[in-house]
Amino acid sequence: MATGVPVSDFSGGVQTNAYLENLGFSIVRLPNGSPRFGGGEPPKFALGRVYHRQTEIHDRFGGSRQSGIAPSSRVPAIFIFTGDSGEQYGYFDGRDELGMFSYTGEGQVGDMEFKRGNLAIREHAANGQALHLFKSRGKGKGQEYLGEHAYGGHTMRRGPDREGAQKNIIVFQLVPVALLDEESIASPDDEVTEDPAPTNLEEARKRAIEAVCDTGNEMGKAALRKLYRRSKRVKDYVLLRAKGICESCQQPAPFKRKDGSAYLEPHHTTRVSDGGLDHPRYVAALCPACHRHIHHGVGGDEMNLELISAIAAKEAEA
Repeated sequence: MATGVPVSDFSGGVQTNAYLENLGFSIVRLPNGSPRFGGGEPPKFALGRVYHRQTEIHDRFGGSRQSGIAPSSRVPAIFIFTGDSGEQYGYFDGRDELGMFSYTGEGQVGDMEFKRGNLAIREHAANGQALHLFKSRGKGKGQEYLGEHAYGGHTMRRGPDREGAQKNIIVFQLVPVALLDEESIASPDDEVTEDPAPTNLEEARKRAIEAVCDTGNEMGKAALRKLYRRSKRVKDYVLLRAKGICESCQQPAPFKRKDGSAYLEPHHTTRVSDGGLDHPRYVAALCPACHRHIHHGVGGDEMNLELISAIAAKEAEA
């Protein structure tokens, strides 16, 4: 049934399609080469800098001016705000010893549910949106930027709502994207479980889509490892999809890796950082020259917009 609505624009759409595909149904993806977010460039913030919420965040990039979780329809981003206001209800947001951030979901009265902002956080990767975390410095003192994060899982706990009644509270595990590299996750004492390589493109794509749709209640280093493994499945598929050809300039990879595979670099088209999990339609395999040009060169933003359309067309045919 064709609805005319992108699958990522309605609740549970990506998961529903994956479930139907696993049951043997054929999903027909209609071509759509245009960006979802009004052509806006991914926002760039400096770690540790203090920003004025209204003029430097919402006026420039959109999103609700009052909500703690503020998805933007103008740019591919979700702005998340934390502070001390929840402590009166027993909510304590903050980092653990691994650097992961526990963030309490939204909903002041009654059980917290996965809708609106809470749903946006859980499905940000499937929708190609970056999570930008800010912490209030106090009334009128601005918002300190704590960095780009990725949803790593969540837990449910009981606690009081605004009226004193007990309710279910969602606590998100937010992982700094800077931690999502192999060296940060593995240590010599860790047991390393190798993820078997996919045998063909169809299998690789299925695994990548399942990785994007996966949610869980892992905490701590287990959540970090799982998120890295999910990100790697998307990377593996994107590199197979490229077939050794840069998806921007359409030229062969400049050299081979030591294992004989073509050297191409994953690029996240709707985010500034290139770490973490994204749906394959928002990740491209690029030669180093095109990758640097997009991030640092004159005309890079225009190249990126063309790339977004090209990858969307590829994925529509997959």
